[in-house]
Amino acid sequence: MFLKSLNIIGFKTFADETEIQFDPGFTAVVGPNGSGKSNIVDAIKWVLGEKSAKNMRGDKMEDVIFHGSEGREPAGFAEVSILLDNSKKIFHIDFPTVKITRRIYPDLTNEYFINNSRALRRDVEKLLLDTGVGKVSYSIMEQGRVEAILNSKPEDRRSIFDEAAGISRYKLDKLETERKLEQTKQNLLRINDIMTTMQRELEVKEKQAEKAKTYFHLKNELSEVDKNLRYLKLKALKSKQKKFESELNEVKAKNDLIISKMSDDAKRIEELERERLNQEEKIAKIDKQLFDFLSQKELLREKIENNKKLILDYEIRIEEQSQQLNAETNKLSEIESNIQGIEDSISHAKENIQLTQNVIFSLLNKREELEKELENLFTEISNCELEIIQNDKLHNELREQVKDLIVSIINQIETKKLESEHSEIKRNELKAYLLQSLDEFIEITENIGFEVNDINAFYSKIQSLNLREFRERLKEFLEMEDVFRDILFDKEGMLAQKQNLDQRIEDLILKNDELSNKIRENNQSIENLREAISQNKEEVYNLEKQILEWKTRLVSFEENKINQTKQIEEVNQRIQQYQSNINLLNEKKQQYEEEVKNLQNKIEEYSNDFLNIGKLLESEKAQLTALQTEIQNLKLTQGKDQEEFKSLLPILSELERKCSGVKVQIDVFNEELYNEYSITDEELEKERSEKNLKYEQEETKLREIKSEIQLLGSINPLAIEEYQNIREIYEHHKSQREDIEKSKADIENVLKDISYESEKIFLETFELIKNNFQETFSTLFNGGKAILELTDKNDVLNSGIEIIAEPPGKHVQNLKLLSGGEKSLTVIALLFAIYMVRPSPFCFLDEIDAALDEVNKLRFCQILDKFKESTQFIVITHAPPTIARANSVFGVTTEEPGVSKVVSLKMEEAKQFAKKLQEAV
Repeated sequence: MFLKSLNIIGFKTFADETEIQFDPGFTAVVGPNGSGKSNIVDAIKWVLGEKSAKNMRGDKMEDVIFHGSEGREPAGFAEVSILLDNSKKIFHIDFPTVKITRRIYPDLTNEYFINNSRALRRDVEKLLLDTGVGKVSYSIMEQGRVEAILNSKPEDRRSIFDEAAGISRYKLDKLETERKLEQTKQNLLRINDIMTTMQRELEVKEKQAEKAKTYFHLKNELSEVDKNLRYLKLKALKSKQKKFESELNEVKAKNDLIISKMSDDAKRIEELERERLNQEEKIAKIDKQLFDFLSQKELLREKIENNKKLILDYEIRIEEQSQQLNAETNKLSEIESNIQGIEDSISHAKENIQLTQNVIFSLLNKREELEKELENLFTEISNCELEIIQNDKLHNELREQVKDLIVSIINQIETKKLESEHSEIKRNELKAYLLQSLDEFIEITENIGFEVNDINAFYSKIQSLNLREFRERLKEFLEMEDVFRDILFDKEGMLAQKQNLDQRIEDLILKNDELSNKIRENNQSIENLREAISQNKEEVYNLEKQILEWKTRLVSFEENKINQTKQIEEVNQRIQQYQSNINLLNEKKQQYEEEVKNLQNKIEEYSNDFLNIGKLLESEKAQLTALQTEIQNLKLTQGKDQEEFKSLLPILSELERKCSGVKVQIDVFNEELYNEYSITDEELEKERSEKNLKYEQEETKLREIKSEIQLLGSINPLAIEEYQNIREIYEHHKSQREDIEKSKADIENVLKDISYESEKIFLETFELIKNNFQETFSTLFNGGKAILELTDKNDVLNSGIEIIAEPPGKHVQNLKLLSGGEKSLTVIALLFAIYMVRPSPFCFLDEIDAALDEVNKLRFCQILDKFKESTQFIVITHAPPTIARANSVFGVTTEEPGVSKVVSLKMEEAKQFAKKLQEAV
């Protein structure tokens, strides 16, 4: 497994989408301070699940989003993706490559993806467990991490050794198992408490249930007696109701006649009152009209005088606006002449920009073709690699099939051999039978004559031979003989199957050779395409600078044009305003002139209307007097009817009260009857009407039953059902408790197994790292002593790890007393001691060689050379010796302030760069 590529969008200083293709081996990342080299390491840590903004060298996690620069807007999100090779199935996922993506938005929404499928952060962390890759593993080593490993507590160093031993997954499983065990114990305690409580409750409910059965029996008897009493009471109430209703109907009939007459008189009075009010309103309106006529006439005369003054004022204002309009029209002509010259300059600038853009467009199309060709080559390589993996897998499957087939041939031959031994007697019997039958047939045919008697005897003997049985026996004998031939030599037999599998294996080997040759050819084509794309980008960059210069001039021209255009708009607005003012003033003047004419006509009309309205007022007053007289007569008649109505009210009220009281009693009776027995009064009468019931006898029975119920005391009516429910729940809990106890025992066994296995693996790995640490430390320091010790040997899985490092000639009690270079070498020694046991698929080293002198830098490079065949190293460095040994080099620059850009270098160019850097130092 190795890191194939890193894709960054909007992360820290990487504003543009940046993709870095990594090759196996040793890659150096170089660039000046502040160019964003370490942001590549931050991107790796972040995509692997880093949660701390402080570890990302920021205050808040949203600081990782590109925050903008002088010429750039802030990014809307940050996204980092890494593509990992999985051909050796280090990750437990059935894909040849694994892509991990993380995205963050300004509102702190985080998204994770595994192979473009949405995932959770814990899914990413679980996928990376025990692979040597992760945000806290030894696959990322920074300057600050060197200090942290040596200066931290022994317990804090533990995670690196757990990852190296491959027990991180065991520890996670152990934590989950311990949580399950604790939950199981709590469940067991709860269910025991519940069952203890239920045991007591079960005994109480059993006694209550027996008492409730007796109660329900007496209750049924009580209900029957109560129904009898209710029937007798209902019969008496209905008789009383019938009598009261008859008396009430007589009084109501008399009262209705009086009410009807009073209602008719009231309606007539109401109609006359409405007419009177309408008449009064008419008279009031006429009076108001007469007054208004006089007032309006005077107002109209005053308004005519005011309008004449306003007309004269409008004429003066129209003249002033016309003079200002002429001045603005002259100014407009002058500005339009200036704009024409500016437009000619703009047209020239645009032509130059368009020509340059056409060239850039052509180059971009060419680059797109090259990138598509590059992408196609990568896809073809990926497809070839995938096909090789599939072919290898099929190859192994076919070899397993061959093995299985050979074993099957042997087994079948052995089986048939045993079967043949058991069936040998049967075979001999069949053989003897067949030979004897043939002898008999031969004897019969040789002795046949030509006499009729001889022929009849021949037929009789032939029939006695039973040729059908002979045929079946012969068939059975032949099947026994053909068994081994069918197994080996049949068209679909074992040998034919093996030859077919051998041919398929040979075809797969030839196919893989062809695919490998194709991959080598494509890799060479990729190098040529990358060089062509790089040249294309340089040409586009130079042309874009030319466009930027022309655009700057164009912006100046257009700003001048905009200013002149704004002046035209302002002048036009003023011209339109003056014209609008003149038109508006003329309209107002005409309105006032028209209004003067209309007002004069109205004054003449008002004089004629005033005389007609006076005559109408006298007629309306006469009609009002007649209406008032008729209303007075009807009110006198209505008073007499009301006196008679009042005398009947007490009698009617008393009878209604009696009827209502009896009806309420019957309704209450019916409601209680239905609520208690769910039957109607009709059903009760139907049930009891034929019985000869006596009220006194039923009362006596009721008292006796109530007395027996009273002696029972308090009753729980739900006791029977509750007892059954509690009994069922108790049995269910009992079964659950047995299951939980079994589950607890199983979990405890699993926990023991996990602890034993992880402790065993850790101790084995720790001893190997311990020995390797001494070896790598001595190599880097040319001697000295390096020891790893557990702080608590009785608790191996949680013990801290103490580091003792003494360079040659020194006796160091505290690691903090080591120099910066000695600390770096010590951590490098520890790192490669781990790699000798469990190498990480890839490793980022961020300037950990910065504190080393020239001699130690060479030793550092030598040890990198030793391990680069098994581990992919990406080293961020300024050291020329380190850069010179890299297989490939990436440079990080800031051509645009605040924006990082990655440039790949050929090895020859990288060596020249390192030489110049050494001379500068």
